[in-house]
Amino acid sequence: MNPPRYTLQPYKGMWSRYTCPQCLRHKVFSRYIDTTTEEPIADDVGRCSREVNCGYHYKPSEYFQKNGKPPNHGPSTRDYRPLTYRDFEPSYIPKRMIGQTVKHYEINNFVRYLAARFGREVAYTQAQLYLVGTSKHWPGACIFWQVDSADKVRTGKIMLYNPETGKRVKQPFNHIAWAHKLLRKSGSRESQQSPEDKNPAVQRLSDFRSSGLSDYNLKQCLFGEHLLQYQPAKAVAICESEKTAIIASIYYPELLWLAAGSLQGLNVDKCKCLEGRTVILMPDVNAYELWVTKATQLSAALPSVNFKVMRLLEDNATHQQKTEGWDIADYL
Repeated sequence: MNPPRYTLQPYKGMWSRYTCPQCLRHKVFSRYIDTTTEEPIADDVGRCSREVNCGYHYKPSEYFQKNGKPPNHGPSTRDYRPLTYRDFEPSYIPKRMIGQTVKHYEINNFVRYLAARFGREVAYTQAQLYLVGTSKHWPGACIFWQVDSADKVRTGKIMLYNPETGKRVKQPFNHIAWAHKLLRKSGSRESQQSPEDKNPAVQRLSDFRSSGLSDYNLKQCLFGEHLLQYQPAKAVAICESEKTAIIASIYYPELLWLAAGSLQGLNVDKCKCLEGRTVILMPDVNAYELWVTKATQLSAALPSVNFKVMRLLEDNATHQQKTEGWDIADYL
């Protein structure tokens, strides 16, 4: 089957993300492109990544129905050649990098927040259990490493939190980066310490060298997936964010808490590791209907997994909490 002619522009850096025409947020809008020309259909045809707080999604079919003609760039000057897809094996980051970052929590804003709330011992124990690293990409930043059930490192999400509130730092920009994108393609040395920092535990990921970054094939896994092998009989709970999974694991240790990483981060490929398990999905406020749909799709594809969707937040959230997009960690 041929892939669709019109598709969302693949992410190639922040230059490939635009201002949403509805919420006017910068760098959150993906445009639809014509794969025969790689040109955008129109500036406002695309989808906003703020699905709960904005939800803008102008599809190509709607655009053509309204305009009744192809986009302004005119007919293609080259023959249409259907894209072919191969199921590439995932690329991996050397696991030694985790060991060099899972420490020095006294300068890790996220772990400092946990320590202030739950005490140092609990905070450090849970951070090490979930392989939370310390990054120098931004002062105080943490790394949520994604390690699969085979103990291989897929990537790491680098984020910056306020150590007092536990909220993400989004000003003057949203502080999110990816470990695999910070690895430099050059040389054969396994690692290199930052010249200005003698502490290898907090070196920048860009100070590591890795060959083949240009062909890095990212296949994300569930955050916390590495814990499945150690607790084969425990029921699993999946929420959206890594922060929520760690906090919930302190309150409800009878469940094995994992994170999808985002609203759309739940898919069949990620959930194959859950075969034979009972899985409780804990969507954020306003995401219940979407995750019910996903649970139906996942159940059809993975019949050995018993998926259940909790509507606790959906039934009890106030209007303000729904507007703010609360998750279970906000209630705990």
